[in-house]
Amino acid sequence: MKIKSIFILIGIISIFFLLACQSELNSPNQNNLNDQSSFETVNSDLALMKDGGMPLDEAAGVFSIGWNEMFRPFEDSSAVKGMAFAVAFGERETDLSHFRRFGLDMGNVLINYSGNQIEMQKRFHDRRGVAYSLFKRPFGHSENLLEFIPNTEYHFEVSGSEVFAPITISLTSPISLMDITSHNHGQVIDPAQDLAIAWTGGNIEGKVALRLMPHLRPHRGPGGGHHGMGEHHPPFDRVIFVVLDTNPGSYTFTSEQVQRIMNDLDADGLMVEVSQMEFGEVEHPNGILHTAMRNGNSVMLRVD
Repeated sequence: MKIKSIFILIGIISIFFLLACQSELNSPNQNNLNDQSSFETVNSDLALMKDGGMPLDEAAGVFSIGWNEMFRPFEDSSAVKGMAFAVAFGERETDLSHFRRFGLDMGNVLINYSGNQIEMQKRFHDRRGVAYSLFKRPFGHSENLLEFIPNTEYHFEVSGSEVFAPITISLTSPISLMDITSHNHGQVIDPAQDLAIAWTGGNIEGKVALRLMPHLRPHRGPGGGHHGMGEHHPPFDRVIFVVLDTNPGSYTFTSEQVQRIMNDLDADGLMVEVSQMEFGEVEHPNGILHTAMRNGNSVMLRVD
């Protein structure tokens, strides 16, 4: 089994630099929002997909759906959160590292599944173009997210524009979602012992990504309150990111890895996250459109 280990901090957990930008594109309606955080989120998700093997540099566009994804707020919640994004790339370069080419206007993009229909929010940016998203706060402003229905087709219905022909793209949800079974939220572990993670769910053949990182204690402000979200993330070299080519259902982090990322940090535990990525391709007059179906699960562990 080929294992790719990378010590990185995915940009999705970085501080979002919120800038006031005025779109140079067509006048937006109520669903056409200029929202920098959504573009930063898409950029970080694209980074994850590229690390997972998606040939992003040659892609004409990317359409992604995911439930309880690993690179999302760290919260203990039983609610299944289905999020999505869609982008078609033009030729003009942008200021982002992975969302490198200007996003094209694709008209309206709907997601249809099992009798349900949700319109994706259309985002504009003067230096990045157009992106479509369903992201929950703080990564977006979507109130209607996707319900998870096992082994069901979810259809992106794209109305099209002068620069992008209409198309319908179908993705099939997994039979079951990822679920970490080896540990519960808040369980105490011994950092002197190897950390064996086990999980169920997902599809056997899909790639699996794991992340292990310290959970830092919240910083207190002058009035005793917590500082902003950007101050609770560990240094770049204290995050372990691993991609497995298949879904074995288990992976072990060594005690040396656990101790190294915890050493000299004001951390009260560890975050362990497991996610699966399934990629596909669809032909379009603009080129090859890449698809991703993802789901994940995470737990926070206390350190003895």
